[in-house]
Amino acid sequence: MSTPINSLKEKLYLSQQNLKNVLFAFLFRLPPETPVSKIGSFLFLAITYLAGVFHWAWLINYGKVQHRYIDWQMFHDFYQVTQNALIEKSIPYFMPYNYKGTNQFLAVPATDLFPSIYLLKFLSVEDFFLTQLIVVYSLGFLSCLWLKRKYQWSLVSFVAFFLLFNFNGHITSHLAVGHWSWIAYFLLPFFVGWVLSLVEGDDSGSRPVKLTFVLCGILLLGGLHPFVWCLLFLLLLCLFRKRYWKPISTGVALALVFSTYRILPAAITFWDYKNPFMYGFPTSSVFWSALTGIYQSPGVILDMRYSEELSMPWWEVDHYISILGLGFLLYFGFWRRWREAEALTDYRVLNIPMLLITVFSFGAIFGYVSHLPLPLISVERTPSRFLILPLLILFALSCIWMQKMFDRSRSSWSVQILTITGIAFEGVFLMEHSSVWYAHASRIQLAAGLLQGIEPTSDWAKSVEGYYVPVVQVSYLISLIALLAFVAGSIYLKRKARRKEA
Repeated sequence: MSTPINSLKEKLYLSQQNLKNVLFAFLFRLPPETPVSKIGSFLFLAITYLAGVFHWAWLINYGKVQHRYIDWQMFHDFYQVTQNALIEKSIPYFMPYNYKGTNQFLAVPATDLFPSIYLLKFLSVEDFFLTQLIVVYSLGFLSCLWLKRKYQWSLVSFVAFFLLFNFNGHITSHLAVGHWSWIAYFLLPFFVGWVLSLVEGDDSGSRPVKLTFVLCGILLLGGLHPFVWCLLFLLLLCLFRKRYWKPISTGVALALVFSTYRILPAAITFWDYKNPFMYGFPTSSVFWSALTGIYQSPGVILDMRYSEELSMPWWEVDHYISILGLGFLLYFGFWRRWREAEALTDYRVLNIPMLLITVFSFGAIFGYVSHLPLPLISVERTPSRFLILPLLILFALSCIWMQKMFDRSRSSWSVQILTITGIAFEGVFLMEHSSVWYAHASRIQLAAGLLQGIEPTSDWAKSVEGYYVPVVQVSYLISLIALLAFVAGSIYLKRKARRKEA
């Protein structure tokens, strides 16, 4: 016979179990499609998005950057040239500055030509820095949502990927010091998702086209370096799985043709330009520190001397994800993936390309590869940057396997508390890293007249100056014709397919 006290205990226990199950379903699995769960998920994702907006706006001082340090001055000048051209309704063939030995503006592959630059007609350059960063960050957030939907990630798995993708040391440090062309980084989850779909067996006819537009978008934002990283990874992937050659070569070929306007002027103007090689990670201890260490000393950050002969700034090696983040990758991205047979059949082809990219990021190894007669292979002079691509793939794979664990496990307070606590601490560690870089960036100053990137006009650029304008005009015409031909061909094939069905 139950007493009132026992009955109350039973009700409390059932309430506790129901709360635990509801929280587990909401945070760790895809909740049922109810109005309440939809509103809850929307609010959760909206808060996450706004937290990222605040982080990036704060990191660049809401656009009010000091244009006398690192590369901020260069990109400030680039936007100033674009702004003047928009106001005057002219084509900015030349600029009143010398960068990389030339004043041929439309030949510089780091310039931002994304459609949103039209806002420069109405905004100051400082305000546009902030606006453009929010625009590309929003595209990156959409790419994260796309991966969430593709792999049925719960809110917790999504947040894990969101934190590691958005606030790791690579992107934070590069943007903090003014490497503005790194805004193209925010399109890389689309590339990662494309690669994962490829190895999962996606054989849809639109697969090469999807790769094309991702690569074109990266180049449009001035992301020549991420573009080269992607091509290198795709090349290695083709070497170890020949059936990938057709979709990859088709997608890359289309991207190169559509991007003729970007590639051809740069190739002619910078044909004779020598980009000094800077080396990658010099030792395994530096590699470990790059993933797990936060350096407070500006002297270490700006001039990390590994030896008397070799010196490079810390932002070129920084890939901070904290020990907690590294443990997450090792457990879910390696251990659980290797334990389960499903992992070996789906994604093992990625392991060797990821390993080789990581090997290339050390020392002078890639220096020997860069001398091969391959187009664009010598663009990247700092191979330590390569590491971010295998890391991004591992971020996604780790979240896929974490979600598999959640889908198989039962609701438990210990699992929920431990996971949420771990993600919260990871967020704190990453924000600590960002705050250090914010402090360093605010101190870095260059003397007036000694702005980085300014060089005397190169003899080669001067010798081809007479061909520069016609080459730009022809290259833009080729890109336009190729794009129009592609659209017309796509419409024709769709209509033909509909006629066959009818």
